Amino acid sequence: MRSDPARATGARRVHLIGNVDLDLVLGPVAPWPEVGTERIVARREARVGGAAGVAALALQALGVPFRLHARIGDDAFGEVVREGLGTAGAQLEVVRAGTAVSVGVAHPDGERTFLTHLGHLEELDLEAIANELEGGPPGLVLLCGSFLMPPLRGGGGLELARRAHAAGHELLFDSGWPSEGFTAPVRAELDALAPHLTLALPNLAEATGWTGTADVEAALRALERRGVRAVVKRGAEGASWLEGGEVRSVAAPRVEVADSVGAGDAFNAALIAALARRVELPAAVAQGVAYASAVVASQPRGYPQRVPG
Repeated sequence: MRSDPARATGARRVHLIGNVDLDLVLGPVAPWPEVGTERIVARREARVGGAAGVAALALQALGVPFRLHARIGDDAFGEVVREGLGTAGAQLEVVRAGTAVSVGVAHPDGERTFLTHLGHLEELDLEAIANELEGGPPGLVLLCGSFLMPPLRGGGGLELARRAHAAGHELLFDSGWPSEGFTAPVRAELDALAPHLTLALPNLAEATGWTGTADVEAALRALERRGVRAVVKRGAEGASWLEGGEVRSVAAPRVEVADSVGAGDAFNAALIAALARRVELPAAVAQGVAYASAVVASQPRGYPQRVPG
């Protein structure tokens, strides 16, 4: 019987559930091109993407054992992703579908815009994932990229979260941005997940969109009223959360951003790596901010084997 590396080190087991795809990053672009025109960009990079894909690369670099619950298509793009993930690529379930592709357009201010084809993300075996979570020891589960995965929308994601929570897992959640915007049904969908979440990890736009608020403090307090503890990612401003009724923040170091695609996912990975080692939340947030800052400054994209500082 194989030993569990997480148990051997005393760390909590980590599960990643979410989207893995091929990212094509182009830029910088400003202003947005007019219809019918063409623009030449200075940089391009094809790499492993998706919220779970980036988190897997970061956790692997940091030496954190994890289980990746994700699929990939059986085409050339899928092969690029599997190879790019290294040993973690063997955990991907290969399905007869085109691999999802996301084009990330980087802008000079560090922001980015995405164009995504869902491809293989249209299907996911939630029952098999839930059964595996129920059959193993309680750990940390990162559920991410759910708005890009139809099986995780509405009832599917809610039932998976309920079963993970009931099995004793701590559920960390980063939905991403809904393509339809934060409509009333989208907010209701998120609110329904609230009782099952240990920690929400939205960026500032997602946090204010979810809560209908205008700033980070209002969003954090609105989420707290919903019973949701959250860490709000604020890009170059770092990250913030509520502690003892007060807003606490960790500032990000000043870096020259190559591109910010996947920044939040790198943050998630470093934070969950710290929590798996039972680091307290303030220090875990600081590690997430430091790690994400190093990742977005790398060109070509790289994932350090340790948290800077």
